[in-house]
Amino acid sequence: MRKKAHFSIVVAGLLMGGAGAAQAQVTLGPRLGANASTLSFDIDGESPDAKYIVGPQAGVTLNAQFGNLSVQPSILFSSKGAKFDESSDETYTLGGDTYRQQVKQEATIRLNYIEVPVNLVFNTSGEEGGFQVFAGPYIGIGLKGSYKTEGSYSVSVNGQVEESFSGSEEEDIKFVGKGTDGDEPEFRRIDVGLNAGVGYKAGPFQAQLGYGLGLGNLVPKYEDDDSDDKLHNRGVQLSVSYFFGVK
Repeated sequence: MRKKAHFSIVVAGLLMGGAGAAQAQVTLGPRLGANASTLSFDIDGESPDAKYIVGPQAGVTLNAQFGNLSVQPSILFSSKGAKFDESSDETYTLGGDTYRQQVKQEATIRLNYIEVPVNLVFNTSGEEGGFQVFAGPYIGIGLKGSYKTEGSYSVSVNGQVEESFSGSEEEDIKFVGKGTDGDEPEFRRIDVGLNAGVGYKAGPFQAQLGYGLGLGNLVPKYEDDDSDDKLHNRGVQLSVSYFFGVK
């Protein structure tokens, strides 16, 4: 009798859980936004000062609502990266003449991913939305990247320019599973991390502001290389979604 009663309780629990899942409100819609991203470096013990760049974010998001909680997985095209610049302006005197040497260098890294975040969202007004707090993991798969450098150099004597030149160069970044020691710059293909932020949902419209913390090291592993170099994605995300009902 005890076994039968226990079995009945388990079945009832499963049926109640199934009924609750069936009552979940499921919607799907486009998501558009932008990333203000940078890269966190620890290369040979040094951390270059990386600046933020802006890139697009676009895809679709599914919203499965369970009362005040919802689960929101997305499939996105997400562009990230960073910018670096360095300049110097030196003046010195030699042989009675005044020399001025100006150097400016700039580098931009762009990394394009297919990204799949899965966020757990708390909505203050339940199915109606209201203010939101969200967090969850993401995985990114590198598609294509580029590394562009620009620079200029000039030397003037007593205010007259004697020598100057400028130029730029761009090359592709190769996404790899393991380092190949090829001629192209190489980044690890798979990135993982965490997203967290706040938002607001009113009916089918949703706006969210979040921060992405990359946990995956983008520096590939090479044979016979035991370096501790690290490179991680960082960035702020702003997105707007519109949800349509799914039957």
